[in-house]
Amino acid sequence: MQAKRRGMAMEKQVKELPLIWLLIGNLVESTGMSFIWPLTTIYMHDYLGKSLTVAGVVLFIGSMAMIAGNYTGGYLYDHKDARHYLLLALTLSLFATGFLVFESGWPYYPLMIILNNFAIGVSGTIVNSLATTIKRYDSRYVFNLMYFMANVGVVLGTLGVGFVINISVRLIFIINFVMFAVFFVIASLFYKVPKNDKHHLKQAKQGGMKTRRYAVYIITAVLIAYFVIQLGYAQWQSNLSVYMEKLGISLSKYSLLWTINGVIIVCLQPIISWIDEHYNVDIFKKVYLGIGLFVVAYSSLIVAHAYWMFIMSMVIVTVGEVCLFPAIPTVVDKLSSASEKGKYQGQIGIAASLGHAIGPLFGGVVIEHYSYGILFTLMALGVFMSEGWLILCRRLKAKIGD
Repeated sequence: MQAKRRGMAMEKQVKELPLIWLLIGNLVESTGMSFIWPLTTIYMHDYLGKSLTVAGVVLFIGSMAMIAGNYTGGYLYDHKDARHYLLLALTLSLFATGFLVFESGWPYYPLMIILNNFAIGVSGTIVNSLATTIKRYDSRYVFNLMYFMANVGVVLGTLGVGFVINISVRLIFIINFVMFAVFFVIASLFYKVPKNDKHHLKQAKQGGMKTRRYAVYIITAVLIAYFVIQLGYAQWQSNLSVYMEKLGISLSKYSLLWTINGVIIVCLQPIISWIDEHYNVDIFKKVYLGIGLFVVAYSSLIVAHAYWMFIMSMVIVTVGEVCLFPAIPTVVDKLSSASEKGKYQGQIGIAASLGHAIGPLFGGVVIEHYSYGILFTLMALGVFMSEGWLILCRRLKAKIGD
């Protein structure tokens, strides 16, 4: 009898997507993408001779394409064969990155970047949704590790691109293609929808159980907070560099802030994961703490004028990021019904992409008509209000009902 039970347990484990390959795939894809995204603006401006405005338009369209991919990926996961469409999306990425190896001039470069962004939106949402099928571990543990591996990839990619670009720009495109090829092989071999989880696909097709109304309100509040935070985070990646230059702080020192960001994430994330695993910290406490730290960090920019102040602000931002960003897909996973996992995991990507798309334009308009101080004040106030709305939604849970 015991032998039979062990055999059944092993069979159950085989049916479940292996976490290790999910993490390796996440690392490979993140590393490959991190060879490309820092290059986009510089490549179009310095190599293709296009204006920064044109580069900004391409980045905006790319973000919109990723949003479309996030939505499409969520729909496909809930209603179709997830693995089939994941491989199809990765095939599109292989085509786009492979094309750039041989032809990276205008207008092929922006077209392939936009196509790849759409494909990444689809594949990223499906992979996040597949992560919710892993039952051997708590979802917060899974998403903590995925976030950690993605950031290790960012650190490796952004460090590597500086060395590779001195050798050859084409070599960057080759590396990007190879990374997606490796990811495709991993996905084709190991990313299979578990048999014991396929029932949720059937439920979705037949109009299965929807996410409860109170849960939809809370998820929406979380996504609004995430969007507002990403709106502010986009200022760090765009307008803040100009502001620091005006204060006499060099571009190299600005770049160092992102190195600090990556190092803190890689060092702190395993500690946070260990605390989660051993002390079972309430997930919403982490969400509140993370959002609160973003309020403090954005507020600190209002008075920042020396480099050490920007370092402290970046440290606070990064700690808030480590607390909040992996917690968001966990919260969404725990609150959404089995038939709508893909839908709401896709909306996480949409919130982030929308914030990154609108952020630079929003910041530019505010700076042009008012000031940097007003921009930082609006960022802090927006995040503060979104946290208040989330707390209110949770307290009204009983009144909202099912």
